[in-house]
Amino acid sequence: MINGTEKAKYILQLVTIGIGIALIVSNFIGLFFFKTIKHDNPHVIETSAKNISENIFWKNAYRKSYEPVKVYVDRLTRLVNDRMLLIDPKFTKPTFFENWILWVYSQYMGKYEWTDTKKAVRLGGGFCSQQAIVFNNILREQNIESRILGLNGHVLNEVFIDGKWRVYDPDFNVIFEESLKELEDNFNKVYRAYRIAGRTHDESKYLEKVFASHEDNWHFSTSKHYDIKKYFIETVSIYLIWVVPTMLIVVGLILRENIFSKIFDLF
Repeated sequence: MINGTEKAKYILQLVTIGIGIALIVSNFIGLFFFKTIKHDNPHVIETSAKNISENIFWKNAYRKSYEPVKVYVDRLTRLVNDRMLLIDPKFTKPTFFENWILWVYSQYMGKYEWTDTKKAVRLGGGFCSQQAIVFNNILREQNIESRILGLNGHVLNEVFIDGKWRVYDPDFNVIFEESLKELEDNFNKVYRAYRIAGRTHDESKYLEKVFASHEDNWHFSTSKHYDIKKYFIETVSIYLIWVVPTMLIVVGLILRENIFSKIFDLF
């Protein structure tokens, strides 16, 4: 018979291996079962977006060889708006199976949005910042100069086309011919643009005020710079969800000391 210390060690080793296997199994489940946002989700704030399928989105997401940059960026603005439903990020947190590290992180934060383009598009919803990240990532992937604009109360984009910066808002499908600087100085254009896009008077006045406040308008070149902490956690977690359980299994096997031959001695 083995003593209590050895018994505890063997049980700990079994538990370590078991947890590792369980986490790997959950990772494989997450490849097929993940969160997506649809029109019938009770938490969707508004359903003006068409919520086109993920496949249709990706078939049209990149610039055609014959397509002028301005025409393409205008089209991408509408495309992102058609795919992404407006929903609070506290309802877009990843499931445990998708990424158990991000699941824990999102529970702590109370919300989540993806910096990964494909996962964000697969999700299909979020606040303005999620749409801006998707829009910016796709453009920069094609070497089209763009950046994320963080205003106090709204997040959108600015794209460099034909020698000048132009503001784009894929969240509300609003396209400006002006740069952020020009709109800060001529914010009455902001009100008119959002009213034409179907926003209410109050919404448009609010957005006009957001643009007009120069001191809290910021530029971020990429989603990494927009929220570097979340970008780092998400990037590292994609690898850790596989590395951690694999290490648990390896450590358990190394330390087991012929555990399987001694299992019956536990009883």
